[in-house]
Amino acid sequence: MNKVKIHMGFAKYLIYVLRQIKITNPNSEIFLISDKENKKYSKYSTFVDISKIQSLESKSFKENYIHLGKSAPNYEMFCMLRWIILRDFMREYNIKECLHIDSDILIFSDLNKALNPFSNYKISLAHNLALTMHIKDIKILDEFSKYLLFKYTNENELNKLKDMYYKTDRINNGVAGSISDMDISREFFSSVKEPIGDLSEIVNDSIFDSAIVYGEPEFEMLKKGKYKLKKIFFENKIPFCNYRLNGENKKIKFHSLHLLTWTKLFIKKLSNCKDLDFNPYFINIYREFTAFKSKIRKYINNNN
Repeated sequence: MNKVKIHMGFAKYLIYVLRQIKITNPNSEIFLISDKENKKYSKYSTFVDISKIQSLESKSFKENYIHLGKSAPNYEMFCMLRWIILRDFMREYNIKECLHIDSDILIFSDLNKALNPFSNYKISLAHNLALTMHIKDIKILDEFSKYLLFKYTNENELNKLKDMYYKTDRINNGVAGSISDMDISREFFSSVKEPIGDLSEIVNDSIFDSAIVYGEPEFEMLKKGKYKLKKIFFENKIPFCNYRLNGENKKIKFHSLHLLTWTKLFIKKLSNCKDLDFNPYFINIYREFTAFKSKIRKYINNNN
């Protein structure tokens, strides 16, 4: 099966993510669709120049996109645009089936086996969110791509997005309140008539992780100060977490771990199959430094 990651710019953690896919799925073709070719990345993946996969629809989306939120506009736009790019890539390379994986997701299983329970679905994802997406029918991805464009080119739909942001509490929620591809994917896939595989379901005591920061009350969490993460431990280089439901305790195997936002700090450690632990002090420093870099970048962009 083809595995695809779409990533802009350079990120230190990406090398560990790519290496981990190659270790667990040595015979798979791994494509990195990106703006920068890197020799380190090429050890584990095939580089695809993102600038050469630009359809009229992707250009139209960039021209019509309106940012609603306090997150970085280019980042949020790209997160939506990547689904159109993925569709165009599959068309151009004549790929019938692929697994899209966010660039901050570590893989720990043979994906052909892990996805076998979802083989009868044309598309599978977690909680109807566009994160890890197993695509067996490009038609549904094509419909989603067109829906993204529709949301920003149709006046009524654009007004709905504006109301979703300005007429709710989201406007007061900072970066987290921004309108994102998660909002639009949840809306679209909730209305799809075709059955959709749910990768967030526990199947055969195993699961694809939606986000390492979520899991209460069923999953055991590691809590320190204001931070909490699933209490991940390893057995034979496979991550597990204790799970409790209706008085029954069991350990759940994780095919993947999703290390979003500040939890990217732990990608290297977890890729080396080390049990998760953390110091809140270092997380605070990391977040403050990241915020400072963002302000500097914004200042430079505004003065160019």
